Amino acid sequence: MASTQDSNVESSVRFGADVTPGYCKTWYLDQVRPFLENPDSRGPEVVARYFGEVSRKTDRRLWEDLGWRYGILELSYGLVDQEWVTFPAHWHRGPRRTPFPVIIEVMQGMAWIILQKADTFDRVRDVGWFQLLAGERAILPPGHVHAIMNASSVPLVLADGHSVETEADFEGVSRHRGAAYYGGPTGFRSNPHYRSHPPVRELSKSIMAPPDASGRDLYTALLETPERFRFLHPY
Repeated sequence: MASTQDSNVESSVRFGADVTPGYCKTWYLDQVRPFLENPDSRGPEVVARYFGEVSRKTDRRLWEDLGWRYGILELSYGLVDQEWVTFPAHWHRGPRRTPFPVIIEVMQGMAWIILQKADTFDRVRDVGWFQLLAGERAILPPGHVHAIMNASSVPLVLADGHSVETEADFEGVSRHRGAAYYGGPTGFRSNPHYRSHPPVRELSKSIMAPPDASGRDLYTALLETPERFRFLHPY
């Protein structure tokens, strides 16, 4: 999926003097129209910003040695027609299209996460959803397409951790105009561009939760207890 790289965008995310992102990508409304239920909808001009390779200057070598990346997603709030503002559905893959997991943590707001498992991109065999509040985290399992919705009235700020080997793949999902379901204040609506629509089942946050990090934030937990997160490297 195309995105505009811009290191000087206005944002509610602020970094301390000792913390820097490696880059910032900005997604505009016109760029996410292929994923919308109604592609002609109005909404915020800037849908999302992703700050990648965020690190304290003193930690950069440690992140390299671990082979992980830490980033921050900022997602605008409000509605695009009947949909909550949503970060487009995608999955994470590595070399030779190996599926990779990702761990996420909400820093501000409330997120609704859709997960779907497909036999082919247009035949979905399982769809689940769960809600995350500030301070909560979850594992997005490998091989699952996921879409992140901002179900709050403030910008959603969400951190993620993943292997340096992985990248987000949007192409297959964009051909079907997003995930198998669209979400908003009235609930979920099926996406007619899929051939199958299994019922959306609510997933337990306790099942999706990563190993206990003893109250540490995700950034600190990844660096101080790396043995708990070896699953981020699936091979």
